[in-house]
Amino acid sequence: NILMATPQAFVEDITKLCTPKEVVWCTGSKQEYASLCQKLVATKTFEALNERLYPNSFVCRTHPDDATRQEDSVFVCSAHKESVGPSGHWADPVEMKKKIDASFAGSMKGRTAYVVPFAMCAVGGAPARYGIEITDSPYVVLHMHITNVVGDSVLKAIEGGAKFFPCVHSLGVPLEEGAVDSAWPFNSSKFMAYFPEDATSWSFGSGYGGVSLLGGKWLGLQVASHDILANKENWLAQHGAIVSVTSPKQETSYILAVNPSGCGKSTLAFQVPKLAGWSVRTVGDNIAWLTVKDGKLYANNPEVGFVGIAPGTNYTTAPSALAALRAGNAIFTNVAVTTDGNVWWEGLTATPPASLIDWTGKAWDPESGTLAAHPNSRWAVPSIQCPTMDKKWTESVPIDAIVFGCRRTDGVEPLVREAFDWAHGIFLGASLSSETTATAEGPTGVLRRDPFAMGIFCGGNMADYWTHWEKIGSQLTKPPKMFFTNFFRKSPAGNFLWPGFGDNSRVLKWIVDRARGNPFVDNVKNTAIGILPQINHINTIGMEISSASLESLLTVNEELWKKEIVGINDYFTTFGERLPKFITDNIATTGQRLGVNHSIPATTNKKLLDWVAHWAAIFEAESVYWVDGSEAEYNKLCAELCESGTFTKLNEELHPNSYLARSTTDDVARVEERTYICTPTKEMAGPTNNWVAPDEMKNTMTNLFKGAMKGRRMYVIPFGMGPLGSPLSKYGVQLTDSAYVVVNDYIMTRMGNKALSYITDDFVQCLHSVGAPLEPGQVDVPWPCNKTKYITHFPQDNLIMSYGSGYGGNALLGKKCFALRIGSYLGWKEGWMAEHCLIMSLTSPEGKKYYIAAAFPSACGKTNLAMLVPSIPGWTVQTVGDDIAWMRPGKDGRLYAINPENGFFGVAPGTSELSNQSALEAMSKNSIFTNVALTPEGDVWWEEKTPKSNTPQHLTDWTNQPWTPDCGRKSSHPNSRYTVPCSQNPVLDPDWEAVAGVPIDAILFGGRRPSMIPLVTESFNWAHGVFQGSLCSSETTAAAAGAVGIVRRDPFAMLPFCGYNMAKYWEHWLEMGQVLGDKAPKIFYVNWFRKQDGKFLWPGFGDNARVLKWVCERVDGKGEVVSTPVGYCPPASAIDTTGLNVTEETMKILTSVDTTTNPEEWKKEIQDCKDYYGKFGDDVPAELTAQLQAWIDRLNVH
Repeated sequence: NILMATPQAFVEDITKLCTPKEVVWCTGSKQEYASLCQKLVATKTFEALNERLYPNSFVCRTHPDDATRQEDSVFVCSAHKESVGPSGHWADPVEMKKKIDASFAGSMKGRTAYVVPFAMCAVGGAPARYGIEITDSPYVVLHMHITNVVGDSVLKAIEGGAKFFPCVHSLGVPLEEGAVDSAWPFNSSKFMAYFPEDATSWSFGSGYGGVSLLGGKWLGLQVASHDILANKENWLAQHGAIVSVTSPKQETSYILAVNPSGCGKSTLAFQVPKLAGWSVRTVGDNIAWLTVKDGKLYANNPEVGFVGIAPGTNYTTAPSALAALRAGNAIFTNVAVTTDGNVWWEGLTATPPASLIDWTGKAWDPESGTLAAHPNSRWAVPSIQCPTMDKKWTESVPIDAIVFGCRRTDGVEPLVREAFDWAHGIFLGASLSSETTATAEGPTGVLRRDPFAMGIFCGGNMADYWTHWEKIGSQLTKPPKMFFTNFFRKSPAGNFLWPGFGDNSRVLKWIVDRARGNPFVDNVKNTAIGILPQINHINTIGMEISSASLESLLTVNEELWKKEIVGINDYFTTFGERLPKFITDNIATTGQRLGVNHSIPATTNKKLLDWVAHWAAIFEAESVYWVDGSEAEYNKLCAELCESGTFTKLNEELHPNSYLARSTTDDVARVEERTYICTPTKEMAGPTNNWVAPDEMKNTMTNLFKGAMKGRRMYVIPFGMGPLGSPLSKYGVQLTDSAYVVVNDYIMTRMGNKALSYITDDFVQCLHSVGAPLEPGQVDVPWPCNKTKYITHFPQDNLIMSYGSGYGGNALLGKKCFALRIGSYLGWKEGWMAEHCLIMSLTSPEGKKYYIAAAFPSACGKTNLAMLVPSIPGWTVQTVGDDIAWMRPGKDGRLYAINPENGFFGVAPGTSELSNQSALEAMSKNSIFTNVALTPEGDVWWEEKTPKSNTPQHLTDWTNQPWTPDCGRKSSHPNSRYTVPCSQNPVLDPDWEAVAGVPIDAILFGGRRPSMIPLVTESFNWAHGVFQGSLCSSETTAAAAGAVGIVRRDPFAMLPFCGYNMAKYWEHWLEMGQVLGDKAPKIFYVNWFRKQDGKFLWPGFGDNARVLKWVCERVDGKGEVVSTPVGYCPPASAIDTTGLNVTEETMKILTSVDTTTNPEEWKKEIQDCKDYYGKFGDDVPAELTAQLQAWIDRLNVH
């Protein structure tokens, strides 16, 4: 532990550990520099160059085994591996400290320990950071003299209280007394370790470059980036060059160029433009510290010297760098030396000298067959000597453009592209890849990811670094435009297509023009991977480049990119759930723009990814398709369904963007007898649900699922039930092999990428297969399904498994399966309610709005009521939802509800201008119709859609057969459906997607009963209302398979949809009433379907508003009532019948309870209710048993 209070204490501690023979505090003086140079000349580490050619300059040769960075031996030793991430090398801090103790003990024996106080940026300046490096290498000290401010001025600042970064470097070669030192001492057991929590850095074994100069990239990038992320500091530390580009009009723009080492940063910084009148000047070539000021991004160069790669540096590529070197005071490492004391390296001149001493110290000539200079040979020179230094190079400069650059010789990366926006720009930088060069040990030419050129320089998790870039961008009122360049693309013959060097200014000109908004470059090419210039945007005057080559450089090869995006995705998945959402969004959207087969998920949720992979293997799906939820995807899948014969496109003029589907005749409705609630015990499921033990059913379903998707695509549908982000909403993921399901879910749910970001580990798992695998060469059918059908639910596991059916609620698992069966169980456990209810608003002529939830069995008028057009003046009805309500007590104690669905899945027969003109208007476009009839004109029709007099004379019925009115068949199946977006409803309530929900004023229960039950009844209290709901009864309809017209109990309209014991469900309702107290909504029971002599007594539809008006009056404590045995009923006069052709006598029948005319009917009803409760035994809440007896007593039927 070297966290000492003072520099002196730090030095004393290291001295004890490393035991040098002496300690020298470096002053930073010129005399010190000269003395150390002479010392290295004496040890033959340095060789003085020709003073006339390179004044006060030296050449140095390393050992061949110590000539590059060993990146695999650079470690970040944080307390938690996750904080480093997959792009860095992590080592356990405890184990690394043991290694340090062992390695550094006595490592400086016989040597001088140099104490080098150093600064990044000017001493005393706002961005300055300080460090003290202890090293036993004078070579290191001399380089620090060049690249950093060192010595007494820095020490004074530290002793004045400035925080300093302690770092220790040792060659790891102790000298015994009298031993002769080598010219280049080093230890083959090299490693470097940075401890973020201790804020210390240790380097052992190597004497070369960045792994020994700890005041360069390590303090400037690794330590700085860690501190930024750990302490949430509001700036950025970035590996990059800062250059200014000045036009002939003297307009200067500053560019941050982010390139991996060996990819041309220095060349870009030192170039002399080939464009007349343009100039490029240098602010820095290696590190940029970025800050936000007045909404703009500013950059500082924290160094005072350059360390550049020698090979390739010449008067064409970097004349300014050579001019700086010629000025003297330079150090060259691993270059060749001529006989007259000059330096040489490959690329310096076109023709090599006849003889040289190469970088290993051996004689060399052009026929030697080896390189004269090491590919990673370097030069170091003070920045001040560069003739093209920008006049503001010691200041903060405003950044106008950020340019990422790579070395890709393949055909993937174009010459230049612009990001679509800031987030896309971060994505470009995060996916930066380059072919390796000789700057690091290992093979060259290997493609690797080097995000933001920060791969080994980021002191934290790279995913957090990207998130921080996004945060910085959010603070910029005018963020710099971002670009991506590749000057290294080659032709198939292996030749570079772009000349590079000074010609790169032609690309910089386009970048500057785009950054400045030059209208000449407005006409750009929008491609799948970014914005590209037109050929005429690149000034090629004086260039020897063919139009074909330039066209190739400015073209995106989408086939190569389809492979590239998969590799990018694979890389990003290594960051797991830490990966920011905007990165996953950009992966997905790029893949979509490229037309990739959606195999790339826009998520890093490990549980989700593992779950999808697990079931894809069981299903044996041919491919996996992650649904993005876009309109383009919807249109594409609909077109595919048309091609397969599943869909028929309707007449575009009559029903724009709408389709008709026909199922098989045995897959037309819910299969309630094949629907199971697999709770841990049968008692928990209750007597009204089919039950099988969970393990047994999971085994059955898994066996059915094995190979069920052979030859088919498996769609992954992330979806939300309820407004995204609402505290009342829930989320699920459905796997299905049915494109019909996907496109219906596009309408019915909030699905795709917009929902994916809300998916957490507790998502509801929805597994569905039509159960129709395809063998190779087998022709598919328009409506694949299986005679064996199972719809199974495991509420305790948040799991739904459905097999065999492709229709309706059997397959659209977000609807009844999730929203009601699983939802009701979740509501029971979490204190809310999932109900088979419409939600509507009524607004009175006075402008008061009431929200009503109404629970009716399927096909008993929910949708018609939700969208009704009131027949009484001044009242308006608007829709929140037509089928399902999720309700939860709000902060004010009232009950609030959301519609968890995004569309309407309504029963078509009976829907007409009379019954539901709003529904007809809603389905006028962008709709899917299933099992209705098709007109010769390409329109849809069903029974009662039009008056009988307007019945079409010729149709194609739902079974695809010719139909006429006298054929004896229904043209449309009684359970035929329309699927339409809620947003198309002309009477949609403006708060239908309110995240807090809407406050419920009244709850209606109802059923389809031809006798006995009054038009409307108000419950005596909440418990009585629960009693009424528990005994809801209705004639069965075609919405479920089986016989129709049979009266059955459908408590709360939830009989087929309750995910646990119905008696416990009633108990939950009673408990919710206690929670709500006096703020509970009033409860009513309605029956629009009373008959006499076979005819309906009440006209229904828009006239139902008259009943709702009375309900609203009762909510306000007004409205007349009569107490009856079944509850409070309105007297006949209390219902507004103005303009209605209903007699007073009829109204009396509708609003009264008659137990005398037909007492046997009531006796049967009483016995039926008692028998029904008897099914549940002792589980029936005592309160409801008491309510039942009180009801019987009030009826007093003998």
